[in-house]
Amino acid sequence: MADNFDDRIARRISFITPLQVTDLTSGEIYQAKMLDYSDGGISFASDGFFKKGSPLYFGILYPPDYTTSRIIEYYKGKVMWRKDSQQPSLSFEYGVQLAAESRLKDSDTNDGKPVKDLRNHPRRVFSRPLRFDVAENVYDGSTKNISASGVFIATDRKMEIGQLIKLNLPLKKGKMVRARGEIIWVNNEGFGLKFIKE
Repeated sequence: MADNFDDRIARRISFITPLQVTDLTSGEIYQAKMLDYSDGGISFASDGFFKKGSPLYFGILYPPDYTTSRIIEYYKGKVMWRKDSQQPSLSFEYGVQLAAESRLKDSDTNDGKPVKDLRNHPRRVFSRPLRFDVAENVYDGSTKNISASGVFIATDRKMEIGQLIKLNLPLKKGKMVRARGEIIWVNNEGFGLKFIKE
């Protein structure tokens, strides 16, 4: 049952990615799944039990700006509401208001705090149509950017974190490279794929 719900003014953007939540009162750390975000907060699902007003600290494994040069990985906030979860194997869903100094910004705006890109492998623009295989089903998509460790694939197909993908990456001069990967985050535009070595 929900404690209460916030009056949402900011637009919520669906974004599913792994999340680590630290309860700043007890020091306990929980694994969670981020569900969406706005410029003022996030919602997530977890087995952790947090009361309204509880101060939390978040480590977002693959934040919303992962495909751009802005990487923001850690945030502070407080619980605004709690309800029973609709996510399989997770008990509760929470809405959190982020502290003013650590708010996520809509990736379409330029008013987010710029911070250093912390990725080991910088991404570059890489736009190519392609087909990818999931559990022997073939779907259409297109790459948007790529690095030595992964690729962003735009598609209207609904995907899930943890799914394994096979694909042929089209390179210059008609060459193709066969690759495998695991989906590590999803949003409304597509998914981030981390390459797996054969």
